[in-house]
Amino acid sequence: MFRTLLVTALLLGAAALANAQVRLTAQPVPAGVNLNNNGLAPQVAPDYSNTTTFTGYYYAGGAGAIVADDVYRTTNLPIAQITFGYYAPTAAPDVTMYIYDLNGYNLPAPLLASYPLGTLSGGGAYAYTITLATPLAAPADLWIGFSFSAANAGLLIYDPPTIGSSQDVFMKDNSGLWYFGGNPKANFYLETVPVPEPASLLVLGSGVMGLFTLRRRRA
Repeated sequence: MFRTLLVTALLLGAAALANAQVRLTAQPVPAGVNLNNNGLAPQVAPDYSNTTTFTGYYYAGGAGAIVADDVYRTTNLPIAQITFGYYAPTAAPDVTMYIYDLNGYNLPAPLLASYPLGTLSGGGAYAYTITLATPLAAPADLWIGFSFSAANAGLLIYDPPTIGSSQDVFMKDNSGLWYFGGNPKANFYLETVPVPEPASLLVLGSGVMGLFTLRRRRA
């Protein structure tokens, strides 16, 4: 009986510690910090976007830790662009982006691709749009994660998604699921843009030809 109570107490204590750890490391971004979007202008409509409602927090995963959010896109078209927002209080961090398959939260998740992004800006909040040289064939449901070389740099937290969805769950280090419990929500500043469908390309091409014709007539 005592052993059962001891195990139960340890499990409850571990759960409480995990929740406390997550909430303590979700840190407020200092007032007055403006997001520099570095020319955020997707060329086509996103199939997942969570870039509108800033919670005032960011999650610093620790130097080298991979922190990934669950993303449910509206299509399974290949990904052409990914935008992410982060806050780095001091040093400019080296950043790597990781894309994992999301299959019912089974871990470890299969790695689909990783992209070393080099040294990005520090001393503020930023958003970067990454255009993939070769569009990534990927399912609709993904983990999209990032690692930062600076221990105090991390992903900005936004909520709720405006396109697609997220389950308020994120993964740290591909070793387990962590849950904010809504304090704050664990949806990061992320946006994915798919490769246009052939029909969309046809419409776009027609529009370009129309503009070309209009310019010739005016000339």
